[in-house]
Amino acid sequence: MAQTGIDDGFDTEVFNYWIPRLVADGVDANDIQAVRPNVANWRDWPVAWASVAEDNLNLARERLKAGHSVTAGDAFVRASLCFHVGQVVAGETPEIKRDLQRRKEAAFRDGAQLLQPPAERMEIDHNGVPLVGYLRLPAGQGTAVPCVILVPGLDSTKEDFITLSDMCLRRGLASFAYDGPGQGEVRPHALLAEGYEDSIQSVFNAIAKKPEIDGERIGLLGRSLGGYYILRAAAWEPKIAALAVFGGCYDLGDWETMPKTILDGFLWTTDSKTYDEARQKMGSASLDDCIDKIDCPTIVVHGKKDAIFHYTQAERIAAALGEKTDLHIEEDGVHCCHNYGFQYRTLMIDWITNKLAIRR
Repeated sequence: MAQTGIDDGFDTEVFNYWIPRLVADGVDANDIQAVRPNVANWRDWPVAWASVAEDNLNLARERLKAGHSVTAGDAFVRASLCFHVGQVVAGETPEIKRDLQRRKEAAFRDGAQLLQPPAERMEIDHNGVPLVGYLRLPAGQGTAVPCVILVPGLDSTKEDFITLSDMCLRRGLASFAYDGPGQGEVRPHALLAEGYEDSIQSVFNAIAKKPEIDGERIGLLGRSLGGYYILRAAAWEPKIAALAVFGGCYDLGDWETMPKTILDGFLWTTDSKTYDEARQKMGSASLDDCIDKIDCPTIVVHGKKDAIFHYTQAERIAAALGEKTDLHIEEDGVHCCHNYGFQYRTLMIDWITNKLAIRR
């Protein structure tokens, strides 16, 4: 028998998009199973995920008290991911969203130094705004190493890049995941607006100066809207060595057909009252003015069943970049190919590992 009170389209969106995304981002399948019977609509979502997050948080504290720091670190990260999932669609209840956001940040912060290898918390100044991120270095490296800067999308933050960070580390690459304007810890200080790519420049400059990092071998990986912004950043910064764009866009031409959960994300990150206001704050939001200036190798990954950015956006990017692009479109892929997370995330990290092995 069908559950009562289920919102129209809720199950479809959860099963087709959200569950694949959560698994790809490192959320444990058993945590998803624990939440699923308790949610019939988006209003149930934050409370159910917060409950599972607390279970993981209690486990982390118990294991840390018992001296099992590795397990504690993993459990803190699991708690952080669950808090993140809970807050991501809670824009209509801003106090709940802010509370879960703070708890997410605190859980990850508690686990950061317990990770193997640890995550170093950094604050990078960007025109007076502190950009908060985590730098992780591969173990046992005696010389400066290449680095991948991980740029979040509209509703992602530094904490949910853990699987991609781990992939980088296992291949000898450092990773730096950060919150930009409108995202995570930075939102109280700066909102999403035209010019987000300037924050990438500030991050690039700071990371390139780190003695542990080879400043001539820094690549960018951007998910969803972050993919758009790393393309803009590369147009103005010729030292960027390689780009990996997954689920990105050429422009915001698909605005009218985006799911409500995504449009609500624009309301939150831009602090807007209406979708029209949010769209205005995004400015021209097109690569027309800069794509011809990009001169580094770029891999573009996109799903043909992407309900946020149509796959033709990826084709436009590849066509404009020409021979510099390695384009992959998955016939059955959803947004960011989350339902093929292992296949395409490893593809991107393997590709960027090869590109960063060569000094430009």
